[in-house]
Amino acid sequence: MDATTLPPLSSASVGAVLARSGGELARCHDSLWAAVWRQPHLPAPILELCRRRLAQLHGATHELAASPAAPVGTTPDDDLPAGARAALEFAEVYGQDPQAITDELAAAVKAQFGDAGLVALIEALGVIDGRIRLALMLGALLPGEGAHG
Repeated sequence: MDATTLPPLSSASVGAVLARSGGELARCHDSLWAAVWRQPHLPAPILELCRRRLAQLHGATHELAASPAAPVGTTPDDDLPAGARAALEFAEVYGQDPQAITDELAAAVKAQFGDAGLVALIEALGVIDGRIRLALMLGALLPGEGAHG
């Protein structure tokens, strides 16, 4: 696969770039990515909202244009259900400074999804954030991948 056959780099396409040079690494990375979306503690559409918010915070325009990992509606943030709003507020702070996450933000997520949901959200945000950052880095470093901000 040459650079002209790759889509713009985002979390959705980073696996193709890793596969081109990494093989087993790409399979492991894609397996972890899939597990985030299949876990039973948080609905995938809520994680998709969080993925989009992290992409906004990173200025990752190709990430925002990428196919969603899960379908979401077009509900304005003010009209989101309490669980989605709690997760999105948590993700917003996580994306800016994880050490600034307050007990109140964590409690709001736990109130909607329980302890397991909070742990799943923290783990998912780490994977999502890392994958977005990896796509941005690879887009900046690999010849032929172009600017992927």
